[in-house]
Amino acid sequence: MEKTAKKSWTTRAFLISLAALILCSVVNWGVITGWGNVKITKLKISGDDGLTYTGLMYIPKSATNATPAPGALFLHGNSGNARNHESWAVEYARRGFVVISVDNLGAADGEFRNAYGSMGIPTAFMNYMLTLNYVDKENILASGHSMGGGMAYALALNFPENVPTVISSNAVNGMNPTSGMGGPNEGGFDGNMLIINGTADKMNENVSSLEKAEELFNLNGGEISGLEIGKLYGSFEEGNAMQYDLIQGQIHEAAFINHDHIAAHLDFAQKSISAPNPIDSGNQIWQYKDVLGLLGMLIFASAVVLFALMLVEQIPFFASIKQPLPQNLGLRGPGLAISVVCATVFPVLCLRFGGFGLVDLFGSRAENLKPIFSLRFTNIALATVLALNIFGFIMLFVYWFTDAKKHGSNIRELGLTSEGSTKIDWVLIGKSLLLAVLAIIVGWTYLALQGAVFGTDFYCLFFGFKPIATLKFKYYIPYLILWMLSFVVAAIGMNVERRLPSTGNEAKDTLIAMVVNIVLAAGTITAMVFVENAVQISLGSSAVALSNWGTDITRLWGMPVGMVIGAGGNTYCFRKTGNVWLGAFLMGLMCALAACLYGQVRCF
Repeated sequence: MEKTAKKSWTTRAFLISLAALILCSVVNWGVITGWGNVKITKLKISGDDGLTYTGLMYIPKSATNATPAPGALFLHGNSGNARNHESWAVEYARRGFVVISVDNLGAADGEFRNAYGSMGIPTAFMNYMLTLNYVDKENILASGHSMGGGMAYALALNFPENVPTVISSNAVNGMNPTSGMGGPNEGGFDGNMLIINGTADKMNENVSSLEKAEELFNLNGGEISGLEIGKLYGSFEEGNAMQYDLIQGQIHEAAFINHDHIAAHLDFAQKSISAPNPIDSGNQIWQYKDVLGLLGMLIFASAVVLFALMLVEQIPFFASIKQPLPQNLGLRGPGLAISVVCATVFPVLCLRFGGFGLVDLFGSRAENLKPIFSLRFTNIALATVLALNIFGFIMLFVYWFTDAKKHGSNIRELGLTSEGSTKIDWVLIGKSLLLAVLAIIVGWTYLALQGAVFGTDFYCLFFGFKPIATLKFKYYIPYLILWMLSFVVAAIGMNVERRLPSTGNEAKDTLIAMVVNIVLAAGTITAMVFVENAVQISLGSSAVALSNWGTDITRLWGMPVGMVIGAGGNTYCFRKTGNVWLGAFLMGLMCALAACLYGQVRCF
């Protein structure tokens, strides 16, 4: 009866998680599209260089051939992808704009061989927008963030008859008409222009963005001496309105998730280009999309884990993956206290010293490792994961020759083989890997279906679960392998070395273990990300805080979420299967894919 009950619980739990996942997908789509008032289309277009470029298009129902709507083209910067701009796209589309958000610089499934900062991709999408009969071709907003802001300005120079308005976010230093991005650069841009920066933008640390903005406005026909923040120069009626806004406490990366920034963006745009459905700039709903994205990520991860465990119970071939839990020979007393302290301190040391050289080795400057590790900012996450698990392996080594040796432990007690064996069980490893791959395939098939049906992903802030970019999958393989191997070390450390005494209730033991492992795995890095941003917000762009550490902490946006998912799923799989392999492989693949799908391949 007990076995049957457990089977029914796992199956019921999976079905509940699947129902919750579908519901979250539907509600997420409803918020983003106004329950069908906006259609999301994934774009694939060919550039003049023969490469394929990708993006997302948001088309409101009010945009028709008979009633063409104004357009908005959004460009992200040196990192990210088209989904970064979804907060902007949601707000503009519900106001009646046709929005194209571009996968810039080779993000998502897009190809990229051009020079850094090349205008090939933005120009291709602008040309595409000009072929759409339901777009008002004389009223297109060009806007971007960071490097994308400079590109938006270059587009305005290139297409002066089509782009009456350009809005640049956190990018004043890149807005240079002589930068080589293209465009007739004599006389500047003859149109409306808004520049938005943040007081905590460390990109402005060594330059006065106010002086640069004044220089740019004067190049564009202004006669300004002593530019004032928030003051409108020129007028919308004459088509030469210029304004510089500075958002209090905004860091560089927060342009997509700052209410005041988005309000300034919308307010200027709606005064410059009449919105078919004008809505007050303070009326924003994008934040609900982010909450649903985070919830969807957590539900998705749970559903994938429960699906794998259901197959262990329902399919005889996978039944041998489930083994009794090994003996509880974890650290006790001072040893356990030391392990907890190390789990807290090691991430600080890893971030402070750049993974002791691994961040430089695998980071964005690692030209010698390309194309093996070519995912740019994902390399920073990879280096951090590897460094943390090198520390973890050292702790495991110490544990093996102290407490484990004292108890006569063997590899079975480490969860590395099946019951009754003291040798590596390759069949167990093979079946665990096969099941993990199968579960990942099923999970990402769901994401692909969600994208095909709804046009949405589970995306929160700067991170999320997205469909696999098949064109680039071969570049993911080294990351997938290293992440899985690292998660094996992490799984032993969390579930064997630091296994807590039993309460006598397995469900309670599992819950406690998950909470403890999540806190110890994600707590320190979450705190460091918070401190880095909080200090910048409080003290401004000149604050160094942790930004001069060996690891660029601002590039680890998604790591706290990924570590919560990885530690929680890893622990649960161990408690339900009695070995570390399934959890390590499954969560290693899941977290690696989340990081890889954020990163960008820049070499083909």
